[in-house]
Amino acid sequence: MLDFSLSLWPFLAIGFANFILSWLYYSPAAPWFKVWAKNVGMDLGKTEMTEEDKKMMPFLMGGAVLSSFLLSYGLQVLVHSVKATDFVSGAVVGLVLWGAFALTHSLNTMFEGRKPIVLVINHGHYLVTYAVFGGILAVWK
Repeated sequence: MLDFSLSLWPFLAIGFANFILSWLYYSPAAPWFKVWAKNVGMDLGKTEMTEEDKKMMPFLMGGAVLSSFLLSYGLQVLVHSVKATDFVSGAVVGLVLWGAFALTHSLNTMFEGRKPIVLVINHGHYLVTYAVFGGILAVWK
């Protein structure tokens, strides 16, 4: 049976960490940023936000925060439901979730014209976060 209980501090810590790490991973400071930005259609020469960009920012940031905390909760539910009690077993749960859901969903976005390099860059992030956060949730009660 699924364990829908919530451990508040791990939930908050993983959700916040995922948001910050995602922000850093896709920031101009990352070595792969230019390749990723070019392949998702970003204008690297653009220095100012348009009014439309500014209006979208609350939705973009809200979606990022929401998805970070949904990931945290979903991982927590599944790690605790399978009774993973050490880092490796929690990381394996994260890897299975990544392969079964994140990877398969993104592979279907290739029909939208996504470049394979974008999927590689995105999934480098997803693979690590799902596995590491799953491992942390297994040992943090």
